[in-house]
Amino acid sequence: MKITVLVDNNTSAGNCLISEHGLSFYVEEGSLKLLFDCGSSDAFIKNAYNMQIDLADVTDIILSHGHFDHIGGFLRLQALYRKFSLSGIEFNEKKLIAHPDVFKPENGEIYRGENFKLTIEEVQKFFNLELTKGAKFLSPKLVYLGEIPITYGKTQNDYTSDETALAYKSKDGLVIISGCSHSGVKNIIEHAKYITGEPRVNTIIGGLYLINKTEDYINDLGEYLKSQEVERIYPCHCTDLEAKILLSKYVKVEDVCTGKKYTWE
Repeated sequence: MKITVLVDNNTSAGNCLISEHGLSFYVEEGSLKLLFDCGSSDAFIKNAYNMQIDLADVTDIILSHGHFDHIGGFLRLQALYRKFSLSGIEFNEKKLIAHPDVFKPENGEIYRGENFKLTIEEVQKFFNLELTKGAKFLSPKLVYLGEIPITYGKTQNDYTSDETALAYKSKDGLVIISGCSHSGVKNIIEHAKYITGEPRVNTIIGGLYLINKTEDYINDLGEYLKSQEVERIYPCHCTDLEAKILLSKYVKVEDVCTGKKYTWE
């Protein structure tokens, strides 16, 4: 499996790519070419073009949850495919997989002066829509986790029931791909282990929702990650520097930024 970071809050010097408060990963696994979230704007589209990634080849779009910094760019993606269609550019059918509540009215947000709302009717014009709370294997090794059960309690102020994540069964254990972890990192890990039947957790990459959390909260998570023998984490987007420093006492912390690429066997 290969992950390319199409957009993240951070970038590195000299890559000339756009960063924003948002997240979008391009995930390649066998014949699958997935978009995991679409950031806040069209930044991920521009970055994909500059990295020579053809978004016409995307097979599936996964929306981790309905917050604008993960689905705001989806409207731009739909506009791009509309232009393809009007211009006679061929592109394959694409499946959109998400929790049913991604389209609930309260997920409409005002962003940069736009009344941001997604409607099922509009989405179905360009995508084969699959809304499900249940888990779904996208390939023998990659699974959409569905709704995340809350075992450790609703620890986040803005917990959202429509959140999901991905898990990949690598030869060294699970690679868990998270959008924001509003459900709690522990809950996501435990659910991924249950769905896949794989007890080993090798890597977590994505947002961990560790902004302005207390040291006690972060240290508790660090102890948990250490107990799970997680080899390394790639925290980004909604994870601040202080949290990364604290977690580095318990687990190896790797850098993430727009344009980075990672591979797992």
